[in-house]
Amino acid sequence: MRTREGLVEEVYNCVRTRTPLSSIHIPHSDVFFVREALEARFDCELSLFQVEEYMREAGWKDSGDN
Repeated sequence: MRTREGLVEEVYNCVRTRTPLSSIHIPHSDVFFVREALEARFDCELSLFQVEEYMREAGWKDSGDN
């Protein structure tokens, strides 16, 4: 079974190949929560990338953003 975006598999692959986790983009937990809320409200499916972009356009900043 594969997770929706394959993010967990990417993390496991990094561990398996000893690749730094910094080599993949792991969205902030806020993005996951917002996606769940939007999908429930609008009965649709959104990618993490889409939600993160929408959030940034609305003024949200990841704690890692400068």
